Amino acid sequence: MVVAAMVAAASVTAVVAQGLGAAGSGEVATGEVAVQLKLAGEMVAKGDAAGAEKALRAAVVADRTMGSKRALADFLMNRPMTGELAAEALRLLGDLSEDQTKAGAEALTVGLMRRLIPAAEVDGWMGRLRSHPGVTPLMLVAVDRIEMGMKPGERGEIAARAVKRLEGAAVGDREDGVRMLTEMGEFKLALPLLSREEAVVDEGKLGAWSAVRIGLEEWGEILEVMAMPGLPVAESMQKLLKGRALIGTGKVEEGRALCREACRDGKVKPEERAGLFALLASLREPELFEEELRLVLGDAGAAGLVMKAVVPVLRRSRDARVMHHLYELAAGSAVLGKDAEVQAKRSHYGLMLGKRESLTELEERLNAAPLAAWPRVTYVLGLLQEGKGEQALRELQIRKPLLEESKMDPSQIAVVAGVFAATGHGPDAAAVAGRVPVPALTVQEAEWLGGRLEKAGLLQVPGAEGAGVAEAEPRATGWQRSVARYGFDLLLVAGAYGLWVIWQKFIRKSA
Repeated sequence: MVVAAMVAAASVTAVVAQGLGAAGSGEVATGEVAVQLKLAGEMVAKGDAAGAEKALRAAVVADRTMGSKRALADFLMNRPMTGELAAEALRLLGDLSEDQTKAGAEALTVGLMRRLIPAAEVDGWMGRLRSHPGVTPLMLVAVDRIEMGMKPGERGEIAARAVKRLEGAAVGDREDGVRMLTEMGEFKLALPLLSREEAVVDEGKLGAWSAVRIGLEEWGEILEVMAMPGLPVAESMQKLLKGRALIGTGKVEEGRALCREACRDGKVKPEERAGLFALLASLREPELFEEELRLVLGDAGAAGLVMKAVVPVLRRSRDARVMHHLYELAAGSAVLGKDAEVQAKRSHYGLMLGKRESLTELEERLNAAPLAAWPRVTYVLGLLQEGKGEQALRELQIRKPLLEESKMDPSQIAVVAGVFAATGHGPDAAAVAGRVPVPALTVQEAEWLGGRLEKAGLLQVPGAEGAGVAEAEPRATGWQRSVARYGFDLLLVAGAYGLWVIWQKFIRKSA
């Protein structure tokens, strides 16, 4: 398959290790099974995907427990997903789901979240998960999210059922429920799930609680909580959120001054400042955000970290115009102006907006940073937009090092799928497109990919409505728990269309 030639071996050493004794067996691999699993790990470390797969299959033959099947399933799901591999991974997950512990329920959840289930069987899998003895409230919330994507007309009813199920659940499960409901814009339904007393004990819960109150514009409550002593968030974060609440209560200048003070505090470490900007980007004050962003992009110690923090926030707008303007600002700064990735991303979103980009400049950037994925993917997109699909395909297949799909983000994978679709490689295009979580794309990217697939006679990818299942957000670690994740929670307030409206002033400046 072309896709197999294009993508290098996935890095799955950790996956293989996690597979040992998995699926509820509680057993440690021994004998021939241990030998084969160790060999699989060694093959992965060498980049030998075929060797790793062979060893894992040998382990499955010798293993009477579910551990090796889990390792093989995880390995296959981290490979370029052809129809054949998807069917095999699905069979393995079906076997694993027979386990009556939490591990069995996890197998059903993974199958649904990874979109491996044929459409006609999705309802059956959801029913099996809901009745599984090992199911947890968090898994049920995941199923609710999937069902909302499938049945947008029933979102309110599904959300109400989720709230009913979460009543009386552990506070951590209710926190996750609040996030789901906030993301769907169901602020009133989320309101009773997390009390103020429960929220102030840690930054994650306080972020989820604050997102609901901001969504409902309950600025008075925000101010009351920010005045409480001993809050589990940095003083600068409290100051920024208090400033936004003051703006919301009509004290605009006082609030903006407080926000500026928080963002410009010289005592704040670069990592914490990045979190501040993630929060500010989500607070629906685009002019203030751009004003402060222009300043911080001139700070060599903070510019890169701030960009990494705000990009995930603004990507939730699902608008390529927002992203293009963001990278225009970064590309125009003294600190990041020559950064190959920043330049490439600016060109990527420009191309998605129908802007012309010089192929000569795109190629020069690629030659200057041959190991970086973004300059190559953007050059490939530029070739495709100029009608040079075969040359774009050769760039993916031949130029070394080969791109690793496991390390590519959804926007990059969408471009790869588009190249396959445009060059007559329908099965590869369908397999790669099936791994793209559409809600992680901008509307323009989703429409672009949908058009390419439709033109190739393949199923059209959902566009602006964003139907589909996004991958679960990873738990933040380190400083991200206390700042960036807090900003992420607050981002969910606006939702895709709310942010689209809010950022119009921000967008127009790039027109």
